[in-house]
Amino acid sequence: MNNLIFWIIVCSWLIPMGIRMYNRSRQRRLRDFPPQNYPAPPYPPQNYPIGYPEQPPLVLPAEPQLPVATPAPQAAPPSSATPQANSAPQGYRARKLAELDQEYSDGKIAMEDYMKLRQEIMNG
Repeated sequence: MNNLIFWIIVCSWLIPMGIRMYNRSRQRRLRDFPPQNYPAPPYPPQNYPIGYPEQPPLVLPAEPQLPVATPAPQAAPPSSATPQANSAPQGYRARKLAELDQEYSDGKIAMEDYMKLRQEIMNG
């Protein structure tokens, strides 16, 4: 306990003395070397654009045009009879995920619900 009281007394004497010494040296430094107000160097003005540069418009490839004079085939099978390759998912999970994705894209369900339902579908 006596050791603690000794250090409290020493610090209460040393800390103010250190602050006074720092302030005196600072005043002496300012007196001997006053701050100089140098004129700004004559650099040319810099005209940087503000913001991001404009992006060029996105150019999509042109869709192939069908010839106008082509007659339609006479014996075409109905479109529902021919299976379309990769147009719809074939498995149960894939179908359910596609339906869920469509509901989320349409804004019918929130992201939290979407993630929960997606996890349930993936777990089985």
